[in-house]
Amino acid sequence: MTLLRFPRRFGALLVCALIAGACALFPARAGEAGGSTDMTTPTLRGLFAPLMSGGCVAMAGVRAASAVIELTPDQFQFVRAFWMAIPPVSHELPPGDKAFFAKDSSGDEVFGLFDGAGAVCSVFEATDWMERLVAQVGRGEVGKRGDPT
Repeated sequence: MTLLRFPRRFGALLVCALIAGACALFPARAGEAGGSTDMTTPTLRGLFAPLMSGGCVAMAGVRAASAVIELTPDQFQFVRAFWMAIPPVSHELPPGDKAFFAKDSSGDEVFGLFDGAGAVCSVFEATDWMERLVAQVGRGEVGKRGDPT
């Protein structure tokens, strides 16, 4: 097999062009570990950063950053119970009287609680099995033990 050979100057230009093209196609994302700092495309991870220091965020911001599904009252109680059980276990009820499920364009999924004023102060990661259980609660399903026959 014969390899193509180019003069060194042409090779350097080709490498520069390839790097420039790659940068244009795959730009570096600022704040990747903590969420995007680009305000035109907010992420849930970046939006919820203030919660780590005891702050809250507006539900309007959550709706702007992701697809949001407001949960039923039964699902709210179920999600609140999950929040209470996730370490560190709280000795107080979380703030909020409604619950939501949100998923952003980066694939982050969360359950969260919010109050009548639209303040979101409690969220946690939504796993696939939690999503299935919350959906079952929403459909009014109950657990069954084995085959009764």
